Amino acid sequence: MKLYKLGGVLLLSLILVGCGNGNSNKQSSNNESKTDMQNSSSSSNSSSSSTEQSSASQQSATATSGANNSQADSQSYDFASLTKDLSAKLADTLLPQNSGLGETSQNVHIRYNGNSSNSTVYYSTGSNPLALNDASIKGETPYAVLSKRTYSSASQAQGQLDYTAASEVKGLPKVNLGHSIVGHTQSGAGQQYITWNEGNWSISVHGSPVNNTTPKKLAVSSVTMFNSYSLPAPNTQGVVKFNVGSSSQVITWQDGSVVYRLKANDPAVAIRMAASMK
Repeated sequence: MKLYKLGGVLLLSLILVGCGNGNSNKQSSNNESKTDMQNSSSSSNSSSSSTEQSSASQQSATATSGANNSQADSQSYDFASLTKDLSAKLADTLLPQNSGLGETSQNVHIRYNGNSSNSTVYYSTGSNPLALNDASIKGETPYAVLSKRTYSSASQAQGQLDYTAASEVKGLPKVNLGHSIVGHTQSGAGQQYITWNEGNWSISVHGSPVNNTTPKKLAVSSVTMFNSYSLPAPNTQGVVKFNVGSSSQVITWQDGSVVYRLKANDPAVAIRMAASMK
């Protein structure tokens, strides 16, 4: 009897140990499963975060690229910007700060050749804004041309001007031009000139009565404009030569050994441009 009881006790102990091991293995398996799920979730979250960061980076790069393109598209080629660029190319050169055109829907184009001592600048207009010296500007007809020429001395520079002294026209018939300015007329061979002096400037307006282009109207309007716009002060002499019904309106003056010459197709444009030079 004791042997049977002992055998039963041993058998029961083995069964309980086996059950314990099974529960332990099951618990271990469950823990491993939870760990695997957590690792998988962490990996998934990491991947998602990486994707989001990559997407954000791409969006930022796109936004930056768009901003750069927008900045390039909006680059300004207005008159002030072009004049600033030109001034950097032609040091110590007086340049118009006013296009002379007033209100216009056209874009002013500028091209030049030469250097700081001797240069020629061409002003024209077009439908599109263009950079300084754009290749397509060369084919355009300029509305104004500014030249600068440097001579070996001031006296040589002065010799380039066709100046008329007040004493040369003093005895000629007078004409009232307004603003206390009196001009003198010269006529002959169907041509007529009205000449007057203001400061160091000699001013002459030419017309042809036989062609119905008498000079008085332009002379009067010019005096009115000179009263509002001050031309550069020449060191010694300056000359204005306007022509009624012509595209040749010229303002020339001496600045030491340098001579500036501005030619425009309209007297008012020439006056506004010359008066703004600095």
